[in-house]
Amino acid sequence: MQSHAFDEVLGLEEQFYDDGFRQGHEDGVKAGRIEGRTFGLEKGFEKYVESGKIYGRSLIWANRSLHYQARRPGNTVETSKKLPNLPDNPRLTKHLKVLHAVSESASLSTENSEEAVSDFDDRLKRAHAKAKIVERMVGESKGEAEVTGKDAQI
Repeated sequence: MQSHAFDEVLGLEEQFYDDGFRQGHEDGVKAGRIEGRTFGLEKGFEKYVESGKIYGRSLIWANRSLHYQARRPGNTVETSKKLPNLPDNPRLTKHLKVLHAVSESASLSTENSEEAVSDFDDRLKRAHAKAKIVERMVGESKGEAEVTGKDAQI
């Protein structure tokens, strides 16, 4: 009769261990989902901002291109505020079209699937590569463009 009473007391440690493990596991799963979602949102935002920067640069280069300027009638920008034109080069125009296409946000998927994330990353890598090609063809480096942008704000 006494051994039965001690069995309950001796089993308390195992019961507390099992309860603690179960509660810790549940809390860990919940915290992991929250932390994973936060991390995913941060990384997704960083990638989307980078894509937007490249897209913005492609728009500026396109507007500086003689090929695109000829297609816009009635350009009324003052010459003192106008950026210098880019050389009239068919290869440059082709690279600008591809850069614009791979970096535009309207066609980028924001879905949270392996395929969509992989596609987004591939397009971002292609956009970086095209941006480097255009930079070299135009004679700009990324550092110069950033300094020029900072100086323009002063």
